[in-house]
Amino acid sequence: MFLLFRRVPIGEVIAAARGAAGWGIPVSLALVAAIYLCDAFAIWKTFGWFVARMSFSDVLLVRGATYLFAAINYNVGQLAIVYFVHKTTGVPVVRGIAAVLLIMGTNVLALLFLATAGLVAAPAVPHALPTTLAVAYAGLVVYVVALVMRPGWLARRPVFDVLLGAGLGGHMRALAVRLPHVAALFAFQIALFRAFHVAIPVFDALAALPIVFLIAALPVSVLGLGTTQAAMIYFFARYAPGEGSAREAVVLAASLVGQAVALGVQSLIGAVCLQSRVGRSVGTRETPTAPPAPVGS
Repeated sequence: MFLLFRRVPIGEVIAAARGAAGWGIPVSLALVAAIYLCDAFAIWKTFGWFVARMSFSDVLLVRGATYLFAAINYNVGQLAIVYFVHKTTGVPVVRGIAAVLLIMGTNVLALLFLATAGLVAAPAVPHALPTTLAVAYAGLVVYVVALVMRPGWLARRPVFDVLLGAGLGGHMRALAVRLPHVAALFAFQIALFRAFHVAIPVFDALAALPIVFLIAALPVSVLGLGTTQAAMIYFFARYAPGEGSAREAVVLAASLVGQAVALGVQSLIGAVCLQSRVGRSVGTRETPTAPPAPVGS
């Protein structure tokens, strides 16, 4: 962030924030709530199919409680889900990790497919995007081959049990229930940019936002601050009003305001959920047990 503010005057960022449309904050709040509900739904279905059945209300509480950990880093939040599910259902940690890997994999898959659709419809994007997608598809081919071939050296490792057991069909089901969450993320970011008068064509957003989301999840900074904003400026400054640094200031302001709104709402949800029966159960010695659901059931 320090380097960004050396490049973009903070006064211009503040001016851009003040010039945003008044409807931006309430719409953003509603969309953060939608992101929470859609994310919990996808986790509920994925864990129910491949690991252990839980009530949707419990999953809402578990996901909400882990928001405080995700505020530190996306991957820390995912590991917190494993811990909470283990404490509340007795699911072995290794199976929980495997389910989270499946969830993270379908997240990447959804973003990859959407970025591809956006690139086909809007080819006039920065040259880094096609190269990034090509590398991602190379990795996807290797992964699909592993799912189909089920090599023994992978099948013998418990952490890959859920992934290999789900197969291609299971991955497609997990992808299907993940799409509403991804759609809510896109709607949140596009609406916020519109509130800041950044008119990004929908297909251009489809092409570039998945890369931004993946960069935000990298464990290289707290809250993704700095890396996320730099990626936003790289992809979207050309659509902002004004010239030169004024354009970058608008995108930077929109990104920071959006991140602040999301962090505030999610921290509140996390604090409430940690005080729930699920949150309190994490600190108890007894761990409820629940038989894991058969893979693919």
